[in-house]
Amino acid sequence: MDFFKYLEDDLNISLNKQQMEALKVSGKKVVLEACPGSGKTTTLVSRNAYLILSGIAEPSDILTLSFSRASARDMEKRFYSLFGSLIHSPVHFSTIHSFCYGLLKYCAKKYILHVPELLEGKQDGRKLKILRNICFSTSNEYLSDDALEEISNGISLVKNKLIPPQNYKSEYRDFPLIFEKYERYKNTNNLIDFDDILSLAYSVLKSDESICAGYAARKFVHVDEAQDVSLIQHKIIELLSKNGSLFMVGDTDQSIYGFRGADPEYIVNIKKIYPDAKIIKLEINYRSTGCIVEMSNNFIMRNAYRHPKRMETFNEKGKYPEYIAVKDSKAQVSKVIKLLADEYKKKTAAVLYRNNLSGIPLVYELIKNGTPFYMRDNYSSFFRHPVIADVFNFFHFSQSPEDIECFKKIYYKMGAPFPKTCISYLESIDGRYRNIIISLFDVYWKNSYMQEHLFRIKKAMKKIRRSKPSKAFEIIMNDLSYGEYIKRNAGFSTVFSTLKQLADGAKTMPELKKRLMIVKKEIERSYRMSSDAAVCLLTLHGSKGLEFDKVILIDLIDGHFPSEKSLDNAAAGGKRMLYEEEARLFYVGVTRARSEVYLIAPEKLDGKAVNPSRFIKRFLDPVCSFPAHWN
Repeated sequence: MDFFKYLEDDLNISLNKQQMEALKVSGKKVVLEACPGSGKTTTLVSRNAYLILSGIAEPSDILTLSFSRASARDMEKRFYSLFGSLIHSPVHFSTIHSFCYGLLKYCAKKYILHVPELLEGKQDGRKLKILRNICFSTSNEYLSDDALEEISNGISLVKNKLIPPQNYKSEYRDFPLIFEKYERYKNTNNLIDFDDILSLAYSVLKSDESICAGYAARKFVHVDEAQDVSLIQHKIIELLSKNGSLFMVGDTDQSIYGFRGADPEYIVNIKKIYPDAKIIKLEINYRSTGCIVEMSNNFIMRNAYRHPKRMETFNEKGKYPEYIAVKDSKAQVSKVIKLLADEYKKKTAAVLYRNNLSGIPLVYELIKNGTPFYMRDNYSSFFRHPVIADVFNFFHFSQSPEDIECFKKIYYKMGAPFPKTCISYLESIDGRYRNIIISLFDVYWKNSYMQEHLFRIKKAMKKIRRSKPSKAFEIIMNDLSYGEYIKRNAGFSTVFSTLKQLADGAKTMPELKKRLMIVKKEIERSYRMSSDAAVCLLTLHGSKGLEFDKVILIDLIDGHFPSEKSLDNAAAGGKRMLYEEEARLFYVGVTRARSEVYLIAPEKLDGKAVNPSRFIKRFLDPVCSFPAHWN
């Protein structure tokens, strides 16, 4: 059969010269560097079919691996929808983790061993709960979910980069000890996490020659999203492909998972590692308009750490991406709603953001407007965040000043140095006071400093009791000095700001509570919706691999995106790796669009003036003029 004629006549797939080369190439090591919208998935599944239908390989000779479940599922679905009528034997599509887990199960069966229980996947939050207890026992400090996620990512990065925990530069000085305790806990309780799957599989492949020989018997190993593969995953792939051909598909300009240990360096330096490696470039973008392609090209070419390539398109020029400055976060939400209007009925649209909490204020407005939406990310941690509990506890205490249980939860968060002995005193006279703050005046009647604090808190509670939620938030933040408390806790300020936005227009705190319940319920319902049938609210990381007619990027603020950390690193030591990764993340966002891109930046955040992201200027520079103070 003439495979390429079949593609064109029966499947209406016309491959360009580079795609055809990718199907036929027979080198030992091949990298397919594929720009956004270049048809890389079609190319990869067509290569699988070409090898089989041309008699070069049996289905069992090919292993196709991917970084993400979504990619693996998409490839398998696409392969069988196109070639299922011709190829009846199974072809193996899998994530790297799933493949390695299968390898461990095989080992357990062969040697009559027990596979430890998988810590992650089934019970949401179990890993963080274990880490929270370990961190508290180590430093006697309560850590937020955001801080625990940072530690969890650090543990993952150490294992994926194959570095000793003591060599990892963490913001938490006890990180090596936390790492050690976490490993000990898992060993004692016969548990493994996702990263252990890789570590154990790598260890087996290195040490057990019979198992390695069996798993490395395939003639062809294909790897999708190779730019997101970590060092340990590359090592595993090397062992699996040592007797066959390795074909890696990726784009160094879309490597955005450095915090998980993703290592694009392997692909960038492939010629140094394998001098005979062949690099094929897919540089034609079939997705986006000429303006989007041109400006995305100019933007990413300023990155130094990449494979040189220039994206092009034969699509119409279209309209230029648009920068929109808005007064504040409230105005931003209004502008987004206006941009979406009823267009979701005719076009696909996505709102993208760096921080997953940026999507929550939009949800309530979309609900009010009757606009269906889809959210992929998990927001459960927001609704159970301690900041939300604190805000409602402040309100409750303003209404019930005798509630000692409530006071115990907030007394150390109001800027007053109450010792724990004051709680002991209150408990000793339990039931003999109607107002805790007034009772404490009796304790501190000789202490003018503490009396000033008590007067401040008493006055603030009275104001909260009489205020609408939006005003109460200001009183809590300023008059109760809660702002000083949340500054000391990573991520707390963002949660408070998000809750404050949701409170806008609510007349009472019970109304705000009801509003929160509605938003939570609708977000949970949106998981079941198709991403094709609604407005999508996604993090930039979550948008990877998707495409939409219209893309709106929000919260484009310097210090937020790019982050303060990446700017500081670049300025201090010239280390631009993190900054370049964030630039790649921006690039991923704008290249999701087929025809329209809008970049929105608030001029104020929580009442303070902020600068728009420098990525905006870098992206729009050729077509817009900007104020002189922009970097």
